[in-house]
Amino acid sequence: MKRIYIAICIAAATVALASCGGKTEQQAETNADTTQTATDNTPYADPAQTMKNEFQAGGHQYEITIHREADKQLPIVSDDLGKKFYDNRVDVTITRDGQDFFKRSYTKEAFESFLTEADKHGTVLLGMAFDSEKTQKDKRIIYLGAQVGQVGIEEGPAFSVEIPLDGSASSIVRDTAQDNTGGDMTD
Repeated sequence: MKRIYIAICIAAATVALASCGGKTEQQAETNADTTQTATDNTPYADPAQTMKNEFQAGGHQYEITIHREADKQLPIVSDDLGKKFYDNRVDVTITRDGQDFFKRSYTKEAFESFLTEADKHGTVLLGMAFDSEKTQKDKRIIYLGAQVGQVGIEEGPAFSVEIPLDGSASSIVRDTAQDNTGGDMTD
């Protein structure tokens, strides 16, 4: 897979929200310099990123904010070549009609029960994104796509985080229909 599942979700969300009159906003924080030299032993940290999406369902206006950031308090991850990485934390905040509806932080640990032993080592939580297409189709659940994988390779198991609009407990489901052939994607 040449691009990560998350890129697909972001593109789908952008297209779907643009056609539905929704609003999508993505911001990458540029305060930190992420350039590292070959002699720098500091673990690599993904740049912080914030995405905001809006949609309507059941007569309510929802706003979803997804913020990914390297968390230096989590264990450092090393790949097969010994390169070190900070793992990411993803904070999801959802409001309904301007009022708090859902708030949770996710780390790779939330997905570990679905990971093989090989997937647990050398991988980070790459990120999460709003799945506008599934959410608009269902209208009872907010779907977020998530992916765990190796930094730089950006492949790995994908998941669907399902947040029911009735306020019941959220769940994580392994995405077994993940496209990993790369046949319809380019660099």
